[in-house]
Amino acid sequence: MKTEYSLEVIALTLLIILMFIAFSSIFRSKIESAEVQHEYKFINGLRGLAAIFVFINHAPFVLINLGVKNTVFSAWGQIYPNLGSFGVQIFFCITGFLFFDKVMKSKHIDWGDFFVARIRRVAPLYYLASFLVFIIAISFAGFDFLDKESITTIAGLVTFNFIDNPMKIGGVSLVPLSSVTWTLVHEWRFYAVLPMVAIFYRSRYRSIILTVAILIAAIDLGTSAVVCWAYFLSGMVAAVVHKKNITNKPVKFFSMLIAVGIFVWVCGLVDVPGYGALRFALATIFFICITISNPYFLHYQFLNRLSDISYSVYLLHLPVLFLSFKLLSVFFDLAALDKVTFWVANFVTIPIIVALSTITFVHVEKRFMRKKRVEQTNAPTVAYSEKTNAVI
Repeated sequence: MKTEYSLEVIALTLLIILMFIAFSSIFRSKIESAEVQHEYKFINGLRGLAAIFVFINHAPFVLINLGVKNTVFSAWGQIYPNLGSFGVQIFFCITGFLFFDKVMKSKHIDWGDFFVARIRRVAPLYYLASFLVFIIAISFAGFDFLDKESITTIAGLVTFNFIDNPMKIGGVSLVPLSSVTWTLVHEWRFYAVLPMVAIFYRSRYRSIILTVAILIAAIDLGTSAVVCWAYFLSGMVAAVVHKKNITNKPVKFFSMLIAVGIFVWVCGLVDVPGYGALRFALATIFFICITISNPYFLHYQFLNRLSDISYSVYLLHLPVLFLSFKLLSVFFDLAALDKVTFWVANFVTIPIIVALSTITFVHVEKRFMRKKRVEQTNAPTVAYSEKTNAVI
């Protein structure tokens, strides 16, 4: 991978993070008025960054998704996909960490209440975003959506993509509008097996069970193109490591250095496939190193604000990018855009995304959070701590 591309991506990543922080600060009073507490602030900060990584991935790919084949980014290879997949993998690790941490701390979990909480937290915004995607798609399709392909796609949207579908409504591809939702089906699968995980954890054979799970993950990573479930296992291992409460300063310092080194690596200094055994190893080591080092900068309130709106950012950034560049295509030839014009256009979408995400967080997500028992979220994920009565 060409070093200059990687350094440019790192610089752009830092700039975009600063822009998200700046614009979310404008809505500080609105976001913080939700009074969502967090047990692990470093996890919360990491979640906010992961959502931005996904945005940075999709920013240049909006051109490809709009049918522009040869773009200014064609020579950049896998730099942007690597950053996006890394963000998704962090989300999976966070889910595994938070919920396995809950399993380890709780003697009794009301699983009926748990699943109701998951539905209340994840479903409302998802269905609102899906309805928005549906409206956009049928608008471009001329309101023709009664064919088999469209109905199958709608069924897929309703079921969190548990029903396999062509991702097309009226011939309009939903890839530029809602391709991020593929991760949610993996989240729901993890929630479904979590009660069994709790049973295994309390078994005297849990070490054997964990060893078998790791072996299965190793085999799957070596034989499958994309393996997602193993990252939940990574988060669970990180939760066990975090429970040991490592306080040795040199260990924490070198863990932070390793995490930073892996991030720079993922940004493209060396070619690494988005999925597979090597990426799994890098993401796992990165996440464990973050849990050990517990970096102070992830505790800052501005990153916590980003985390609070990160689920909305995750689901809404694609429709905003799609509509923005559709409008831009009226005035410019997208295939001829230079990098400066392209990124300026993307920068303009950031305050729009932050504003919409703040509105949906306050008026949709918050409304479904329980008043007496503050609860959970994910993809980006949040979990409830019975110990501190806080969302983590």
